[in-house]
Amino acid sequence: MDSKIGLLIQLTGVTLIALLTICLQRSMRSLALKYWTYSWLSLSFSLLCLRSALDFEKQADSLYSLYFFGQYLFGFMLVAGCRTLYADRELKKLSELLIIPLGIISIGLPMYSKNFDEMYNIHCLVLSGFFASAFLALRHSHLRSFGWKVMNVAVILLAIDFFLFFSIFSANYFVEMPIGILRYNSIVDLVLEITLGFGMVMVILEKLVSDYKNANEKLEAAHDRLEKLVNTDPLTAAFNRHAFYGFVGKGGGNAETVSGCVGFFDIDDLKTINDQYGHTAGDQAIRAVVHAIREIIRAEDLIYRWGGDEFFVIMVGMEAEMAAIRMQRLETLLTAIKLDSAPEPISIWVSSGFCDFKGVKALEKAIDKADEEMYRRKEMRKRARQTLPSPAARFTESPSQLPA
Repeated sequence: MDSKIGLLIQLTGVTLIALLTICLQRSMRSLALKYWTYSWLSLSFSLLCLRSALDFEKQADSLYSLYFFGQYLFGFMLVAGCRTLYADRELKKLSELLIIPLGIISIGLPMYSKNFDEMYNIHCLVLSGFFASAFLALRHSHLRSFGWKVMNVAVILLAIDFFLFFSIFSANYFVEMPIGILRYNSIVDLVLEITLGFGMVMVILEKLVSDYKNANEKLEAAHDRLEKLVNTDPLTAAFNRHAFYGFVGKGGGNAETVSGCVGFFDIDDLKTINDQYGHTAGDQAIRAVVHAIREIIRAEDLIYRWGGDEFFVIMVGMEAEMAAIRMQRLETLLTAIKLDSAPEPISIWVSSGFCDFKGVKALEKAIDKADEEMYRRKEMRKRARQTLPSPAARFTESPSQLPA
């Protein structure tokens, strides 16, 4: 194949890859893609200079220097892009100084020989080193995708291809070698360069998908944390009103036939605890009640904080009578509770009421009825406590002595 035609085909293919990387860079931000875009533009410029040197012999030396320098910029930017795959940061200023000796080599090669084949022979050795460096840089990347494998194969074959040219042409000085196979070198280079270009595109897209996946996972985790904060009472870690209405709005899992009971709880004389020992002690009392309720209810039961000292529990599959019997342990667990600002342990009294329900839509009515039942019992207990000798005794007497 005529060298000019082969070079023109190679220039066309490389230019298309350069345009592809430019288009990708306009729609996504990637440091590796930026370096690789510069590398393909440099390669296109260098091939254009070489093609022009074949037609303008008087300017050949200058065009050859530009050709070599463009090729070295291609190799330099290729390695830089490969390095940023595992270290996403700009090149250090010291690394950029390597361009100076590359420029000196580019200018010196036309001075070394007027025979382009001899210049190109040394040039192939330099390019082989760049491709080998790119291969080593890729090995440090944490990526192990299909595009990464394609790039590895492409750069190692390019390194072998250029080193093979250097070896055959150098050996030809001493022993006659079949250098006729080198006529197809531009086509081989183009095939490998296209493979490298598509490998780069795949790596960028795979990395983009991976980054979006990681970002989506972080977003979902943040959403879960936010939803938990929105639906959870910060003092007791019980569900709040927002969570309950969300539960009802979703139909409780669309379980229309679900049945069970609601238990409504209210702390007796919480204001007295706050007045005597402070609001911190009152908060500790509220947490103690929730903790005690959690010890009694089942894992599948749901506890909600309805107001300041009011709670209710949804107990699916349990009748109100059985729930009331189960909750008789509650006040035993709330006997002799130590509060930080209280001089001695106190007993916390909790009034409760229970009501059965059938269907999620009946929950709110069941809560209202359980609330009414709780207040009825609360009044009974209040009248019973009035018979105690002193207010202090209200927190030291056992709650089991009062009416249920």
